[in-house]
Amino acid sequence: MTRRLTRPLALTATFFASSALAAGSWVSLSDQTILGPEAAMRAQVAKLSGEACKPAVRDFKTPGLAPTGGLNIDEVIRSLEKMLATLAPGDPARAGLEHSLKMAREQKEKGTKVLPLPVRREKGAITFETALKTAEALVGTPGRQATGSTSSDVAAALAAKSPRAALALLLAGHRTKPKDPMTLVNLAGVLTLSGLPREAIAVLDRAAELGGTLPAPGGVPGQAVALTNRGHAFLGLGRWSEAQAPLKQALALAPDLAEARMNLSKALLCSGDVTGATRELRVALRRTVAPESSDLIVTEDTPNTHGDDLKPREQASTRRAARTLFDLSRGATFDLPQLKLPRDRREAISMHEQYEALERKGEGILNGLHARATAVNLSQVLDPGERRWFELVNGVITTSVFEPEVWPSYQSAYAAHYALHKAFRPLSDERNKTIEAGMKGLPSPHTCADVDRVYDDAYQTYMDALRPYVKAQEQAMARFVSARVKFETALAANLPDPKVRAAKRAAIEASAKSSFYGPVVYAAVLISDVPGLFCSGQKVQEVPLELAELPTLDADPCGGLLSTMKMKSKVPSAALKASGLGLSWSLSCKKIDIELSTSSLLGTDWLGGFAQASLDWNGDATIFTGVKAEFKLPKGVPATGGLGAKEGLYIKFSRDGIQDAGMRVELKGSLGAGPDASTGLWEGKIEQEFGIAAAVAYWRER
Repeated sequence: MTRRLTRPLALTATFFASSALAAGSWVSLSDQTILGPEAAMRAQVAKLSGEACKPAVRDFKTPGLAPTGGLNIDEVIRSLEKMLATLAPGDPARAGLEHSLKMAREQKEKGTKVLPLPVRREKGAITFETALKTAEALVGTPGRQATGSTSSDVAAALAAKSPRAALALLLAGHRTKPKDPMTLVNLAGVLTLSGLPREAIAVLDRAAELGGTLPAPGGVPGQAVALTNRGHAFLGLGRWSEAQAPLKQALALAPDLAEARMNLSKALLCSGDVTGATRELRVALRRTVAPESSDLIVTEDTPNTHGDDLKPREQASTRRAARTLFDLSRGATFDLPQLKLPRDRREAISMHEQYEALERKGEGILNGLHARATAVNLSQVLDPGERRWFELVNGVITTSVFEPEVWPSYQSAYAAHYALHKAFRPLSDERNKTIEAGMKGLPSPHTCADVDRVYDDAYQTYMDALRPYVKAQEQAMARFVSARVKFETALAANLPDPKVRAAKRAAIEASAKSSFYGPVVYAAVLISDVPGLFCSGQKVQEVPLELAELPTLDADPCGGLLSTMKMKSKVPSAALKASGLGLSWSLSCKKIDIELSTSSLLGTDWLGGFAQASLDWNGDATIFTGVKAEFKLPKGVPATGGLGAKEGLYIKFSRDGIQDAGMRVELKGSLGAGPDASTGLWEGKIEQEFGIAAAVAYWRER
């Protein structure tokens, strides 16, 4: 995880090209990222300084310098020495190289680690015009022929790890809008990625000179984007201390700007502050800022046990609770059946083979569920954005026992499980001693019936003592399975593809049934493992198990449909005063939404009216009508998304009539990137209702 520090993050194209596009697939900026113990992470971060703290500067004037080698003083000396060795003694270029080599060695003797390059108002700094010429030279003739760029074009170029292509597109955008400062801010981010941090700073200086207010895509201040790109450029130059100020300023404007915090983490590391770097990194690995004290601990205290206790927070891995990111309203019920237990030795003889057969049957059922769970090839079904979302959902499912909705029942189930195992040995030892004493006390001669009575009495005492432990485990395991299945199926319902949902439900069902065919049935085998009758002529009456069928999770909560299907259309109507009349509908697991709206009111293209109807599958409906405003990311940035607001009146209906009415305010926003909109970075929604029913309840409580 901590290797994410090895490369700084550019806020290219108003930073909303996803982290994978902007800085490699190793970057994780999700609120569900699991953080390892801080002490362990600090040790890992400390080991990264040698690899991470290298400038990345491309220098066209020194042909022997590797394009991404940077201006580390040792690398400069080696490159100059190598070039000097190739020149003949009388070569006119030799004197200049020898002088440069002498100066570099003197700089190293003074303690210089990075050969400084002048920027801004420093003597020898490059101008904005020179920076553009250098960028044009880097993209070459084909790149200079680019005529325009869209957000998806730039994002696709970055996704293909081709900053040169993205650079060509942004240069074309600058030629189209030479006075647009945001284009220059975006251009600066890609320049640093291309090994041109000096040029990036010159471009950012020109953007600042143009003045004006930078746009705030997705609500993130454009100035914060510019400051982050400036800090990123200083990192590229190896000027670690100077990088910190603009990055801290960016975070003051936009605390959720994880890219700025990731870059600040590297700046602190390379300045020698390992502790500060680690703490900033831990915050940066999440998209939004929240105290770690609210995280769930997902490390158990004792290895190879279940539900014993949690590690102390400072020694544990942690993540945020699932409710902060996922819809948990569609969980399925799952009740394990009760297993009949033998009342005496003779019933145990009859039922023991049935329990063993149940174990064998369970093994086949679990194998079948496992085959269904692994039958879907995710790479063929899901696009990259959906795959990333799947990994997030699946990661929470695999650690679901740590959620507050599940953890208590998980602890109880395994406390009962270990109590059973702890009680078994002394009870069986006492049973054996009782049998031994009983056999010694039999008269001589004695009959087989006398022996059976000794065994019957000893095993009756043993079974009566063990039965409460067996039932306690069964009941506790049933409660745990019920809570776990409800939680995990609610998470699985967040997956967009019906085939993937079905596969995940099969895996959840297998896990649930393994708790029955495993510890529950095993305990029954344990209590029924008795010797046969010694009087061979006696018959044992067969006792049927009468076991109810275990439930299944075949039913899809989304009815087998894609869970986030949306369609929109707009038909201009000259007959209406409000133009851009549009109809949209969306279908989900929970409801269908239909909206009729206009995109233009009062001569604007962002303010409109709307009327929306929502129908839940349980028969409830809501009508919401009023005014809405929408702000979308501008064209020319490698992202999708924006902000929206609705305000108006609502009425809620049920089968019994009107439930409530009042005023609703709805705010929502989303960010996405990549050639498809599904490569999501963030999506959020806030709803506030001021209803009649709520107001009445409030005043009654007063």
